[in-house]
Amino acid sequence: MARPLRIEFAGALYHVMSRGIERRSIVRDDADRLKRLEWIRRTVEMYGWRLHTFVLMDNHEHLFVETPEANLSAGMHLLNGSYTSYFNRRHRRAGHLFQGRYKGHLIQEEGYYLEVSRYIHLNPVRAGMVRRPDQWRWGSFAGYQRARRALDWISYDGVLGEFGRDAASARRAYGRFVAAGVGQKPRSPFADAIGGLLVGSEAFVARIRKVLDDMPDNPELPQLRKLRTRPSLEAIVLVVCDHFGADRWSWRLGRRIDDASRSMAAYLARRRFGYPAGEIARALGYRGHSSVNTAVRRVESAADLRKTAAILENELH
Repeated sequence: MARPLRIEFAGALYHVMSRGIERRSIVRDDADRLKRLEWIRRTVEMYGWRLHTFVLMDNHEHLFVETPEANLSAGMHLLNGSYTSYFNRRHRRAGHLFQGRYKGHLIQEEGYYLEVSRYIHLNPVRAGMVRRPDQWRWGSFAGYQRARRALDWISYDGVLGEFGRDAASARRAYGRFVAAGVGQKPRSPFADAIGGLLVGSEAFVARIRKVLDDMPDNPELPQLRKLRTRPSLEAIVLVVCDHFGADRWSWRLGRRIDDASRSMAAYLARRRFGYPAGEIARALGYRGHSSVNTAVRRVESAADLRKTAAILENELH
């Protein structure tokens, strides 16, 4: 699940989502949609953002945005606050329009443009609103398809540049890439987010941890504290073994473990505390990265194991 974002630095790249309170609509008609797009444009221009991709749905919105300056919070405050004032005046209502703060992910600067942008452009298809992404008016996909439909406040080059320097061929290649996700739903690029916030390589996660170490601790932001500090692998193993009554010395290379104890330790170490898969494999007796990933998916696919993981995670803090 996406979490509130409080990590800001110059050049940061984000996937940001704003959702209506109680999942209610944030737009009621095309006049609202046009006004929302106007406020997105104003915010992008005022704060110097590079908006790579966006899609506006009825009760939420996705932005894939880069901030050359550390000003995501300021920009989102303007965007959502100004639009809420407009919406409340027009529809004669009062109170909050959005469900708390915006939420989202901090994305590594290289290697994720295509997957994140496709995920956003396919949102109306996944929601059953349209059959193809080009049928949805309220997003950036049209400008990726045809240069004449491009908006001057969208930065297309970051995504299209992944397909080479020729703009026309890059647009065609990107169109095929997105279309491939209609017939065969791609895995969410956020499924492996560390701490529910960070999407990137182990080196990227380590770099962000260093940024967090330099930030003052804030008791109101427990998700950042979890990213900043983490228990040792030995501590994770001890807590898991105590819960399952397992013998950690039986976790030897090549030996099958029938209960979920070792998988649980792998899940907590990888997903909740961001340990490298290779380090987990060596500590827990797995053959390599793929075996660790298989163990993690075992926990992710079982509701009862996810609940157990949440309990054990709290014990480890």
